[in-house]
Amino acid sequence: MTHDTTISRIRAYACEPAATPPIRFTGRDPLEHLTIEFLRLTLANGVEGIGSSTSGRLGTEPVVAAEIEAIADRVLGFDTANRSVLTDELLDEACPGPWKSLSILDCAMWDGYAQSVGTPLWRLLGGYRERIPTYASTEAFLTIEEYLDAARRFIAIGYPAIKFHMNTDVGVDLELIALITEIYGDGRVRFMTDHEQCCTFDEALRIGEAMSRGPFDWFEAPLTDTDLDAYVELNQAVDVDILCAGNILMGVNAWREGLACKAWSRLRFDASNSGGISNAIKAMGLARAYEVPVEIQSYGFAPAQFANLHVMLGMPGATWFEQPAPSEPYDVHITNPLAIDAHGCVAAPDGPGLGIAIDWYAVEAEATVTFDSAG
Repeated sequence: MTHDTTISRIRAYACEPAATPPIRFTGRDPLEHLTIEFLRLTLANGVEGIGSSTSGRLGTEPVVAAEIEAIADRVLGFDTANRSVLTDELLDEACPGPWKSLSILDCAMWDGYAQSVGTPLWRLLGGYRERIPTYASTEAFLTIEEYLDAARRFIAIGYPAIKFHMNTDVGVDLELIALITEIYGDGRVRFMTDHEQCCTFDEALRIGEAMSRGPFDWFEAPLTDTDLDAYVELNQAVDVDILCAGNILMGVNAWREGLACKAWSRLRFDASNSGGISNAIKAMGLARAYEVPVEIQSYGFAPAQFANLHVMLGMPGATWFEQPAPSEPYDVHITNPLAIDAHGCVAAPDGPGLGIAIDWYAVEAEATVTFDSAG
């Protein structure tokens, strides 16, 4: 059912779901409410393409509805068969990223086109595999016991790996790393840590050295993403993989610079803010060229998780799928949420495009910001 794949209507929504409790990403942070933003493209053939992102962190406000309204005249009537052309044009004109609105516009165009040709998006991207191992990605906690309890709970569910958003008090972090190494040192369960760019270099060095002795796959966002020189030095000094946060430096030129100087051991990005599926394809190619794995950021609400999952399944390079744990608070308004299987993996959703099913009545009832090109 290809027929006419031009965009005939655009709708955007921002919701702060009542079912999603506030969260903190470091022990230094207050509890924060997250907002889900949707972009809904209707094509002339009746297909609806979906893009989505998460906002609300660190005082950020919903932006998608206003930014999409500003470019609606360029989007309406555009043929999604040429989606990357429009994305590249808009990104060339934009300020440095993140590019939330342009990214989810691109995701929605890919979804709409893949549905129009009756193909799951991951198959359209190459069909590399049908499932990928997943890890439980936790919020930050205030006590060591909360971290250890989370590890026990998520291992019992069947997760083969856990990433902690760390407390970011260096003493607490080092104590937790030592305990994880003592309890889970056989390596049957893997661990990762995310420090949200809160470490000094000396703290990062101490933490990285401690992680090097334990069952840890990577050390994420220890330093400010823009300090590539410090990342290079840290990456050379410790025996655990180093990742950036992945939400500040983005785009082909920035990724190439970081990989070329060996600032990171793995490339990290998020299709929902770094240029959509079109830029994700370029990122995956860069990572292959520099022979490093890819770890795509997909913490947040389910629709953005779907988009990132399709990239990981469609193309080689990614090793893990990041799933918020517990996942249920992030599955709001989704009737077919992603779920861990008996093998500790997440599988490709059924159906063409993203294969996502959204309760639009619930979205519209909860939306606090909206835009509809139909008036």
